Amino acid sequence: MERFRRWFPKPSQLLLGVGIVFALFTIASGILPAIEHWNDDSPVQREVFVNIPTAVKVAFYASVATMLLIVGYLASLRARNYQRGQPDDRRTTRKNAHRRIRDFRAGVWMQTLLRDPAAGVMHSFLYFGFIFLFIATVISETDHQMPESLKFLHGNTYLAYSAGADIAGVIFLIGVGWAIGRRYIQRPYRIRIKTKPEDALILAMLAIIGITGFLIEGARIAYEEQPAFEK
Repeated sequence: MERFRRWFPKPSQLLLGVGIVFALFTIASGILPAIEHWNDDSPVQREVFVNIPTAVKVAFYASVATMLLIVGYLASLRARNYQRGQPDDRRTTRKNAHRRIRDFRAGVWMQTLLRDPAAGVMHSFLYFGFIFLFIATVISETDHQMPESLKFLHGNTYLAYSAGADIAGVIFLIGVGWAIGRRYIQRPYRIRIKTKPEDALILAMLAIIGITGFLIEGARIAYEEQPAFEK
């Protein structure tokens, strides 16, 4: 067993390896569809990177791959700090199962924030809206990487997907606008004393993400000269 442990990679090495694997996968996912011409000919679908120059596509995939490498490296540094600590028994047993489930639920549903209903709803809009938009992006890119025979994001499936993503985008922007109003217009005391200059930058970036998403979607529809539901 000791011999096996000596050869088995440490958590920090595993995290760095995962970052490298995902970076390589990202680069391959940008190259293969372009080389193999994996296009979806369905009349109801959305072409990815429509009318986007090749140089911009290369910059996009290179940026994402670099970001994944950086994230993997930073995560490995954090794991290296954890490795210096003493081992801890983190197994789930009958005695602690209820507590672990309760703590998980409190974390996922941001129970501490929900003590203030307004703040809880606002953060839920931001949190779940962003998570859904992230999932929608992953689904779109996954479909983009599939061979033509395996593509699934077309027809009624695409219509449902597009509607869900648009709803999530609206909810996310409502959350951003609500957060800006609470922090810079209403300005309750407990928020006012904690507000930092970088908070404005963070909210501005979130607003840009949401707004540009709708602007790009509108530009795509205008470019194709017909409503998205007819594509």
